[in-house]
Amino acid sequence: MPLEDEKDELILQELRRDSSRSLSEIAGELQMPRTTVQERVKRLVNNGIIKRFTIQQDYSKLGKPVTAFILVSFLSGSGISQREAAMRIAEIPDIYEVHVISGDWDIIVKARGESIQAIGELVLDRIRNVKGVERTLTCTSFVAVKEAI
Repeated sequence: MPLEDEKDELILQELRRDSSRSLSEIAGELQMPRTTVQERVKRLVNNGIIKRFTIQQDYSKLGKPVTAFILVSFLSGSGISQREAAMRIAEIPDIYEVHVISGDWDIIVKARGESIQAIGELVLDRIRNVKGVERTLTCTSFVAVKEAI
């Protein structure tokens, strides 16, 4: 279900900016009645547009300053589906995102670790041992200019 109007988009922008703020604060910022904001947020949740409220962590302060993107090539005929291989990869600790993609590669993975060596061990010892993984290509991030939560 699409957004009702531009007010819904404004509310979503404010929640993306900082969802820990009260609805009263957001209503004041947007110059809308609190009850209007509350009803719209409830509708956005009920319609599945807002899936959950979460936090943004500083991973470097949590001992995981290195971010890597790992491209995975899937081996057809390996006895499992590409979706199942992706799901198995998603269960590995320090894996934050897994997407089945189009193009020359089949799966892209976002991982975090305490060092390049830790990312290497994750790829060599965990990801490459998942049934159906044929090969990988790892790219480390120098800096996150914009990052989704």
